[in-house]
Parts: sequence; structure tokens; C-alpha cells
Amino acid sequence: MALSKRILFFYITISSGHQKAAEAVMNALRQMNHRVEGHGIDSISYVYPVVGRMISRLYLNILKHTPQVWDYLYDNPTVEGATRDIRDLLHVLNVGKIYKILKRYRPRCLICTQAVPASILAALKQRGKMKIPLVCILTDYGVHNYWLSNHVDLYAVPTEDIKRIMLRRGIRESRILVTGIPVDPYFAVKGEKRLERMRIGFHPDVPTLLVMGGSRGLGPMDEVVSALQHLTKDVQVIVVCGNNRKLLKDLNAKFASDRSVRIFGHTRNVSRLMDAADILISKPGGLTSAESLAKGLPLVMIRPIPGQEERNARFLMKHGAAERVENLEELQRAVRRLLDDKHRMNELKTKAQALAKPLAAFEIGEAVLKMIKEPVLVRPAALVEKMRSPAGGSAMSHTPLITV
Repeated sequence: MALSKRILFFYITISSGHQKAAEAVMNALRQMNHRVEGHGIDSISYVYPVVGRMISRLYLNILKHTPQVWDYLYDNPTVEGATRDIRDLLHVLNVGKIYKILKRYRPRCLICTQAVPASILAALKQRGKMKIPLVCILTDYGVHNYWLSNHVDLYAVPTEDIKRIMLRRGIRESRILVTGIPVDPYFAVKGEKRLERMRIGFHPDVPTLLVMGGSRGLGPMDEVVSALQHLTKDVQVIVVCGNNRKLLKDLNAKFASDRSVRIFGHTRNVSRLMDAADILISKPGGLTSAESLAKGLPLVMIRPIPGQEERNARFLMKHGAAERVENLEELQRAVRRLLDDKHRMNELKTKAQALAKPLAAFEIGEAVLKMIKEPVLVRPAALVEKMRSPAGGSAMSHTPLITV
């Protein structure tokens, strides 16, 4: 494949929603033009191999033990300004590593799904050290100062509200495209609920709840499952632990003999598990929220993490597309109420579907192909129709990006 068709995707957390967003766009690009070749770059581990691991551990510890600290740091203009010189120095010291990546791949376009690599690459463009088109994809329903630069060629943003915020902060309108958050296009295809339940060994007609904790399996998931089992109604519970191996081991040990509980670790079948469920109980991460909207799946949000999840929760509550609870007692009442109130359940589904943008990855892909002057060889409508056909399993590739 010609080197001139290469596109690099930058994020700082592997097996995360940010990587999933990158994969969704790359898969869409690959299907629309098979000559495009994509590569994912775990940029903080590559550029800052030691510091990157420390930052990742610190971030998780803050979220688990002192989330109020993250709330203070997140989108704080004082912190952003005070750390700008330090960040600029780190960027300068590691320019050589970035140039090494660019020389190796000679990409036609750079795409960022997290703000840290976006700020590094935008700074290079600002100093005239790089002229490659730079695209930034926002993966939460909010925007913070670390994203913003007039040296980004295109922003793909989730909502018109975010576009208005960015316009007020000086980003040119021609550089903002409202697309939604990119999810795997399979979330645009609705599965058959009873069949998906039987596929995992559940009764087809018993109410089914899906519990998720994001890629890291964060939150009181053990307690959540136990609380759901103590509802007055019979329910079946699907649990997705993400990459949290300890949680997976603990839950498997606790619920091994319980036929009403199914435990999954990291899985690429979330779309089908959502098809099986009546309600999703989860923290409102950007990708999880966008996926549930695409499926029209009622969402009950539990204890959003300050920062990006809090902003996602506010967005969903503002539009009536989710419910929010702060403790296990509230969770039980909310789930019981939804299972008893079909009108409320349908209202949540309708409002979720009104916000959904399941084909965002295709829209972003088309914009990128236009930017690098490559044609759309297969139209998105044809690809979606193929996915919906009985033989549609091969229509979209689930092959992950190559991560450096």
C-alpha cells in the first residue's frame, strides 16, 4: 500500500474509549477507501515512556480516591495557564521522537482523539515545524481549554452547543464540523433482543440489565450487581468489566453458580450485549454514552466522575435521555420504576434516539478523505445496508489498529 495513503491516530490510553473512537473512524475510512492505511499511536507511552506510566497511575488513583481533585484540575483555566510553559518545554524536548514517527510513516493526515497529543502536534504546527493536516475528534459532550488551538485544521465535535462554545473561544467556524462522537458503525444496526439473550444463555423474555464500568471497570460494580439482584422483580444481569482483571476474577468467583448473571471482560461484542438489554447501568463515559444513544438504550448513570463524565451526565440529563442516581438505593428505585413504567422507558428511548449519531465515524471519514484529496469509493449508505443484511458480518472490519 502506498505510503502517501497513511493516516496516524494519536491517543494516550490504549483499550479506552479514545482508542475505540480512533478505531471506529479508521474502520469507516478503510471501508470507504481501501487504499487508506491507518496506524494508532499510544503517544504518551511512546514520547514519555516513564512519565506516561506514572501519569496513568496517578490519574487512576485520583479518580478512585480523590475525584474532587480531578474536578478542580479539569478545564481549569488557571491550571492550564500555569502549566503551559512546562508543557511547552516537554514538547520541545520530545520533538525528535515525534519527527521519528512522522519520518517512519510519512502520513497524509494526523488525527487525535485526546487533548494531550493534540496540543503537542498543534504546537509543532504553530512553530512552523510541521504542515501535515491535523484533525481533532472530541469524545465527550464538553470541551476544555487543552483542546483549543487555531492550528488545528478540523475539529469533529459532538454537538452544536460545543461548536458555539468553541466559536466564542476563537476557533473559526470553517474548522468545526458537528458529527457526534464516533462509535463503531455496528451500533447503527439494531439486533433482535430475544435472540441476543438466548445467544448468551439467558431466558428470552426475562428483563435484562447491562452493567458497565468503562474500559477500566471503575465504580462499585460488585455492589451494583448485588443490589440489582435484590429487586422485587426477576431480572438477568450482564456485566462488562473492561480491562479490570481483578474485578473480572472477583465477579466470576462470586457469581459463578448464578445462572442469571453473565460476566464479560474486555469484549468487542458490546453492541450485541446492548441489543440484549432493556436498561444500561453505567458511568457516562463519552463512548459508552454515544453507544447507548445509538442503540436507543435507556441509561441509568451512577456516580459520574467529576470532569468529563459530569459534563456528559449534564448533557444527557438536559435532553432527558438518561436518569441519574448517586447511591445503590436510588439505583434500585430507578430501575424498578423503569421496569414498571413502559411509558417512561419509551420516553427515554425516544429521546436517546433523537440525540444519536451512529454514523459519525463515516461523516468524519468523509471529511478526512476530502481533506487529503482521496475519493469515497464506497458510500456509507451502501455499507450500512450491507451491515443490516443477513451476511453483513463482514461488512465492517473489527480489526484493531496497529498500536505503537
